[in-house]
Amino acid sequence: MRRRQFIVGSGLGALTALSGCLGSKSPPPRKSNVISSFEMSDTSLVIDAADDTWVMSRYEESQQQSLGGLNPVGVASAKGKSGGGGGRGASGRGNGGYSSAPRTRHGYAWYHGGDYADDWYENHGDEVSRYPVGIAALGVAYLGTTSQFRDDAPGPGAVPWDKTFRNPDDTVKYDVTNGQAADGWYRVGAKIVGSENNHNFRWESYDLEIDSSTDGEYSIEEEWKVSPRI
Repeated sequence: MRRRQFIVGSGLGALTALSGCLGSKSPPPRKSNVISSFEMSDTSLVIDAADDTWVMSRYEESQQQSLGGLNPVGVASAKGKSGGGGGRGASGRGNGGYSSAPRTRHGYAWYHGGDYADDWYENHGDEVSRYPVGIAALGVAYLGTTSQFRDDAPGPGAVPWDKTFRNPDDTVKYDVTNGQAADGWYRVGAKIVGSENNHNFRWESYDLEIDSSTDGEYSIEEEWKVSPRI
């Protein structure tokens, strides 16, 4: 595996990973609008940031000091078009597969989303707020072949990144070949920071399966949105 650069410490990474492994009775993944699309252009993975970037959270301004003063990376600014969120369904990567998974508005399979998610948001509407955010950093990492990924898929949050982009523009390109075979799974992570309160909302992650054809053309076979629980 190619894993070279860390952008957060192990403590925060562990906290974020645990948030995705708390069981079906825990709060669902948070809804957000951060990355609008992925596509392949020759050997480049093209990542398009969403407009009007936002996240749903139970964060309150009064929590700022009690959360340990987590410092954001870089300076973030919001953009302009609505979207994102979650969908209905009860499937995940290990239960039902990609075709039957619940979908976000951008069409990503929503990992750990399910029928209970919409019910939870409806029942806890007074606890949740929508915050405008910007992308302070964007990371890309190769997670391994399909078999490696199925045996050891990471939970939500940051991983050791192969490459990071600080304060990325609307579109980022990443060469998946990087001098070696590119087939397999990749994680794209966006570190999001409150545009109005400078709060560190940690990472929104997307896992992509990239495959090459016999003529050397690359395509994205699966796209999963992997969020920490709200």
